[in-house]
Amino acid sequence: MPGFEIICLANSRKLSGRCIAGLRTDGGGWIRPIGENPDGTLFRNHFTLEDGSLARPLDVLRIQLKEQRPEPHQPENWLISSKPWVLVTRPAKAEHLKLIETFIEKGPYLFGNQSDRILYKSLIKTPAKASLALVIPDEISWAINKSIRGKRQTRVSLNFGGGDYDLVVTDPLWEEKLKSFSFGNHSSESFGFRKNEKFLLTISLGEPFEGYCYKLVTYVQPWKDLFNSLSLKKHKVILRKEGRDRCQS
Repeated sequence: MPGFEIICLANSRKLSGRCIAGLRTDGGGWIRPIGENPDGTLFRNHFTLEDGSLARPLDVLRIQLKEQRPEPHQPENWLISSKPWVLVTRPAKAEHLKLIETFIEKGPYLFGNQSDRILYKSLIKTPAKASLALVIPDEISWAINKSIRGKRQTRVSLNFGGGDYDLVVTDPLWEEKLKSFSFGNHSSESFGFRKNEKFLLTISLGEPFEGYCYKLVTYVQPWKDLFNSLSLKKHKVILRKEGRDRCQS
């Protein structure tokens, strides 16, 4: 039974449960742990850690998995075992941030196109090579509106690498942050961020819905906040020192 350490980079809403995903700390890429049910949704008992807390973004977790369960729209899926997940460190450390940086996409394409969705029939014919990605948009803005079911919905408009996208946000922590804002469009400044604030986003290809798999923003992380913990501030100092050393060499 294989076990992996991952940096958690999404714990997002999925139907009545959650979708969790992260990068392997050994550099092996993305893993999306899934449950036994047909859609793979995870529930609270699945991601309650040995110490009683819940898995959250930027945790480094050790997870025992049964086997790979790739789907045409989600090749990174792994079936979880019954063993509890172990918290390795909270939050991630300097070496983990360096790894995250190596997986940031340049754009303009997300999963092979510049649309907000992919036709599921096309994925059955030609399975996706990836369904998880990290991006830092060049431009970003937010909107609160109603979904087709009439529920409150958070969306993000972004441009990265010349590609424009308008995507639904399913990160519950970010939805909570924006819950007091009215319907309409909002800049990052209205949330208390700087005008040119950079955000790290995890993008995931969702389950088929009315013939399409939609691209979802499953994690929102202000880039500068990655340096808030002592370990990551230390990394910032190291990067500055390395930069000075290169200039002097």
